[in-house]
Amino acid sequence: MRPPRGNVTFLFTDIERSSQLWEMHPQTMGRALAQHDDLVRTAVLEHNGYIFKTAGDAFCVAFGSAMNAVRAAADAQHALASAAWEDTGPLRVRMALHSGEAEHRDGDYFGQTLNRVARVLSAGHGGQTLLSRVTAERVREKLPRGISLRDLGERRLKDLSKPERIFQLVAPDLPAEFPPLRSLEVLPNNLPAQVTSFVGRTREMADVKRLLGNTRLLTLTGAGGTGKTRLSLQVAAEVLERFPHGVWLVELATASDPAIVPEAIASALDVRIERDRAPLDTLIDALEARNLLVVLDNCEHLIQACAQTASALLRRCPEIRILASSREALNIDGEVILPVPPLITAEFGRVGNDLQIDQLAELEAVQLFVERANAVKPGFSLTEENAKLLAEICWRLDGIPLAIELAAARVKVLSLEQILTRLDDRFRLLSGGSRTALPRQQTLGALIDWSYDLLSEPERMLLRRLTVFVAGRTLEMAEEVCAGDGLEKADVFDFLSALVEKSLLMVETGADGESRYTMLESVWDYGDTKLEQSGETARYRRRHLDYFVRFAEAAEPHLFGPEQKTWLERLHVEHYNLNFALRTALGNPDTTADGLRLAGAVGRYWEVRSYLTEGFEQLELLLARADGSIPASVRARAELAAGRLSWSQDRDIDALRHFRAASALYEEIGNIEQVGVVEAFLGFTERNEGNNAGARKHFERAKALGEQVKSKRIELIAENGLGSFAADEGNFAVARTAKEKSLAMAKELGDRWIVSLVSGSLGRLCFAAGDYEATRSYIHDALSIVRELGNKWSVPYAIEGIADVCAEEKEGFKAVRLYGAASALREALALAFSPTETKTYKAALARLHAAVPDAAVFEQEWRAGRALSMEGAIDLALEHEAAEKTPNRRRRQTAA
Repeated sequence: MRPPRGNVTFLFTDIERSSQLWEMHPQTMGRALAQHDDLVRTAVLEHNGYIFKTAGDAFCVAFGSAMNAVRAAADAQHALASAAWEDTGPLRVRMALHSGEAEHRDGDYFGQTLNRVARVLSAGHGGQTLLSRVTAERVREKLPRGISLRDLGERRLKDLSKPERIFQLVAPDLPAEFPPLRSLEVLPNNLPAQVTSFVGRTREMADVKRLLGNTRLLTLTGAGGTGKTRLSLQVAAEVLERFPHGVWLVELATASDPAIVPEAIASALDVRIERDRAPLDTLIDALEARNLLVVLDNCEHLIQACAQTASALLRRCPEIRILASSREALNIDGEVILPVPPLITAEFGRVGNDLQIDQLAELEAVQLFVERANAVKPGFSLTEENAKLLAEICWRLDGIPLAIELAAARVKVLSLEQILTRLDDRFRLLSGGSRTALPRQQTLGALIDWSYDLLSEPERMLLRRLTVFVAGRTLEMAEEVCAGDGLEKADVFDFLSALVEKSLLMVETGADGESRYTMLESVWDYGDTKLEQSGETARYRRRHLDYFVRFAEAAEPHLFGPEQKTWLERLHVEHYNLNFALRTALGNPDTTADGLRLAGAVGRYWEVRSYLTEGFEQLELLLARADGSIPASVRARAELAAGRLSWSQDRDIDALRHFRAASALYEEIGNIEQVGVVEAFLGFTERNEGNNAGARKHFERAKALGEQVKSKRIELIAENGLGSFAADEGNFAVARTAKEKSLAMAKELGDRWIVSLVSGSLGRLCFAAGDYEATRSYIHDALSIVRELGNKWSVPYAIEGIADVCAEEKEGFKAVRLYGAASALREALALAFSPTETKTYKAALARLHAAVPDAAVFEQEWRAGRALSMEGAIDLALEHEAAEKTPNRRRRQTAA
């Protein structure tokens, strides 16, 4: 039959675990595969499918009709499920369908549509048939009787570009329930989504994945703009399933201090640094038993620190692998260096003019140009007329991906002939007539120079001023910070749009639907240099600081009420900008007050989102520089924030120091409400230290001040503290009444964070009183809220609370697994036990060993718990299983 053209629906298939089946059944697998091939081929041919490729056990089929493709997939799955098989057992085949434009050439198909269907296939399981959104929409209203589509939601596939909405084909007599899709959401990682598709690099991808299999440090080297970062991210997504503890990106582009490299890695992996230990030592202890991949991106400006940190991690953490990208190698033992070359181009000085369109179309540089040009000028494609011209442009750009992307963006306003002419003139000027001697870095710089020179003066002003932001900026931010001195505020949007069109900026849509403008690292570096040369750096970084002081202070009140989740997310989006602003404040004694205002305002954000060490250290630095010229109200708020961050880490000595300083300052300015708040916090801290008499006085004074100023916030904290005292004395009824009153007031105020803390406290109280049902209920509420708000440090406490109930209700295996999970989380977050908690923890472990006396089984469940991700541990804790009642049940859990 003739291959379908234009908009095609593709069906890809492969057999699950085929390699293992060949090893287990070498005598019969050949016959089983032949039977599989016959069944699949029959089904697709009966529905007019065009088989254009088979590779091993995989079929690649093209259909002119999406409905025919669906029928073929359903028939093939039915045939496979009903066939008689030898000792291989039924072959489980996963299938995927996606529709779109594709180029047909020499019996094969090419284009992003095929990449997409391959990604959909990789997310599925044997026996499962998946459809992309576009294919599902084409067939939804025409499905045969009995066949339906199950919406599995939007999923991030392994190409890191835009999420795909996935549907599962459901048909009679076929399995309908499968494990979660193998998408980025269910595999532990922090890989960012990309706004453009990944093009080319087939050979490099294979090389990197192969080398990662037998080396522990692989460094990708090359000039700026060659795509080292993008290649690293794509490989990381492809190899996620190899690393049970995840793949973690550490972005060093905006880091300036070599000392923070271990802290940057710790932050990316949610490892909490201990204040009194070297960050690297804490990091090593947390990662010593983990099997994970660290992607160190942009090492060149911190090369010595990266080398020392990587060397220490590789020596002490045997299951860790590192994939680094840098303009130069780290030069340490065991490093394998893989240069990332430019994309493949044709050499027009020798053979380029002899190549035909099909040969030019196979060049990766050409493919990238066409892909990016089509994004700004829909319908742009490679033709007989433009193929050689386009390929020559790519050759003159040395195949550097960033250069190609910037040039491709010009097709919206320039012809290919004009682009080539302008490139020729610019390169001749820069190279002095000898283009071959031009280093690749100069070539990239020349291209950005060229793009910059083509901007209007206001566009240049805006581009360089935008570099005072990091990790994105909004229109409002650009207008407030960058306008003035020759750039009218009313014109900023037009100039932003112009920079987007010229590919010097990119637009991303945030979670709230607002557009954010981002730029490539090389463009940011270039613009930052231009800002310095213009003499504007200090002025516009100060304006950036002023903006984020206002932003943080506007956010602060919302962090204590019903809108706190929304505002926590807004602050999280600006996390890097907030840190950059604080760096500006710390760099100049004249901006200490501004830094204290900002840090004090985001204290609750740092507390909830677990940036405890990071926030505390910045507050300490700023407070150490504060003097009497800074308003007492500003210092008091910063002292209070530092106290809360210390308390959250069980650093009670620091907490007492800062709370006492805050109390004195609030007394000085007569802010009685805040004095009451601090009194309550002092009560909790003194109780942790064993000073019960002092703690009770603080709580009683807090309660009196709360009643005096009619502050529910003070009253609820004081009631919670007094309830803890009643529990200490064994008066559980009084304690529960006090804490339930506290919880009701927290709910009335809409403060979900405090609701979670009081709920967790109530759960532990109910456990001590023997009310296990209430314990589960309260701690489940607490866990649900902290997950909703994005908190980490309170999770181990809650998980241990649920585990205690499980141990008492004869769910010993689950209890051990949960305590194992909590222990791993505590280590990762560097959470210490207070003296009281240490005693309680030892008693809990004794109960666990009594519940599961078999040491081997205990160790198995403990290790299984430690292997869980935080999300997996929370899911297990929230799951309310029936008690273990039968030997069969017990055996199943042991084997799990």
